[in-house]
Amino acid sequence: MDQMENSYLTKHRQIIEALTAEIQEERLKPYDRLPSEKELCAQWQASRSTVRKAMDQLADRGKIFRVPGKGSFVAFPKISHQTSQILSFSEKMKAQGLEVETKLILKEIIEPGEEIAAALKLTKPARALMIQRLRIVKGEPMALQTAFMPANLCANLMKEDLESKSLNHLLQEQCNIRLSRNDIWIEAPIISKKEQKLLGNPRVPLFLAVVGVTFDQNDKPVRFSRGVFRGDRVRLKINDTGVFDLDYTGLLG
Repeated sequence: MDQMENSYLTKHRQIIEALTAEIQEERLKPYDRLPSEKELCAQWQASRSTVRKAMDQLADRGKIFRVPGKGSFVAFPKISHQTSQILSFSEKMKAQGLEVETKLILKEIIEPGEEIAAALKLTKPARALMIQRLRIVKGEPMALQTAFMPANLCANLMKEDLESKSLNHLLQEQCNIRLSRNDIWIEAPIISKKEQKLLGNPRVPLFLAVVGVTFDQNDKPVRFSRGVFRGDRVRLKINDTGVFDLDYTGLLG
C-alpha cells in the first residue's frame, strides 16, 4: 500500500490493513500474541475506541481471536476436517492394513503455557490435562503425540486406558462431546534428545509435526495437539478438498 493510498484510509482501516499484512506475510504467526490495545494506541496515535473498532473487525474476519485476561492472538487460517474425517492415528493406519501399538508416556495435570492456553481459550487458574503417547508400527516408533485438554473437560479421561482406546472415541463416548472439526497446520519441529530417542533415533533424522486444534459441536476448542512423525517412515497428504491424511511408506529404507 503506497503512502498516498494510505492517507485516504481512516485510522482504524490503517490498523486493520497493517496487521493483516503482517499476518499474511507471516511476520505474525498463528497464536502469536498481538500488542495490547494500549500499545496499539501509542503506536498509531489513535484513541482506544478506534483501536477497539479495528480489533473487533479483525476478530469478525477470523484473523484474530481474544482470550479474556490474556489478550488478542493471531488465528490460524483454517484447514478443516468435517466430522466424518476426524480419524485417529490408529484408524488411519488400520485403513492401510497396519496395526498400531500405543505406549502411554505421560498423563498429568499441568499449568498450560501461553500457546496451549491461547489455543484452548483458558484463563488462569485453569489447568490442562496433558496426555503423551508413542505410536509404534511394525515394531518401530512412528509418532510421538501429545494432547492437551481443559482439565475440567471430562473427569473420566484420567481413569481410562489410553493405550488401547482412541482418544477421539473416548471424548465422544465417555465425555458426550461431538467432534465437529480440526484446524491443522504442519511445521518443521525442533525436538529434544528425549523425543528423538523415543522415536528410535532414526538413521536419517527427518521429522515433521502436525499441530492442531479440535472443536466440539458448539465450536469450542476441546483439544490442542502436537504430533511429531518420523519423516523417513511417514508422509503427509492433502487432497484437493483440503483433507489431510497420513501415509505409511517406509521411506528411505
